[in-house]
Amino acid sequence: MRNFPRSSEMHVPLVLLILVGTLIIPLLGFAVSDPKIDLFKLDSHEGNNNRWCQSTMCPRFTVVGEDSLPKPLQARNYEASYWLSTPWFGAVNDSCLGGEEMLSYYSSLVQYYQGLNTMGLKIERTRPVRIVSRFDMFDPEQMICSIRFYIPDLEPMHPPAPIVRDVFVGWDDERRCYVVPKSGSLNWKTITRINSAMLKYLKRLGRTDLAEDEVTVDVFTGYGISDTKKVMENIVCTMDNRSY
Repeated sequence: MRNFPRSSEMHVPLVLLILVGTLIIPLLGFAVSDPKIDLFKLDSHEGNNNRWCQSTMCPRFTVVGEDSLPKPLQARNYEASYWLSTPWFGAVNDSCLGGEEMLSYYSSLVQYYQGLNTMGLKIERTRPVRIVSRFDMFDPEQMICSIRFYIPDLEPMHPPAPIVRDVFVGWDDERRCYVVPKSGSLNWKTITRINSAMLKYLKRLGRTDLAEDEVTVDVFTGYGISDTKKVMENIVCTMDNRSY
């Protein structure tokens, strides 16, 4: 059996370890909060000119230069935009992924772009698929979910109203958001862990106006349904006047 050094022999290494930890841990921030999540081996996305977005297919934003943010965490100012949204529905096994209700609503969203709207207008499918969860205000034990598709700018027209079941056009004001990209399988438990770690890290940086009540992820490939490898972005935004 290996003999461990006495406490007196460990004194200097421990001091060095503490000093190194004091310097490194703030830089890693949210990443060290869950050793299973390696946020530093993920694709980064620069503006809207990435390989998943073209012209108006994706929400428009500008990257904000916040020198205190370690990669891959990115600050963005998103422009105000319309989103096609489902109503809130109950999570299945504490996840917003899968289940008959989720698949049915997803199909209704797709039909809107295929022309089932008040103008009969066919709209090119956009990215991402935005999946949002929060706890029901009337039943704090129940997690509820919503799926949203970005609606591109149709000026001078407003987006047509849907005629498919239980979907509606919502609105996001312009606001600051913090984003962490991730590639791999779509696992809601991992998504919520990343969200929690991001909130803790941003609070340590003094951000106090964050929308803490929701977990949001944007899915760019696979559209949030299949089990294939996906590219996604966890998002934490400031509070705004949302119409959902």
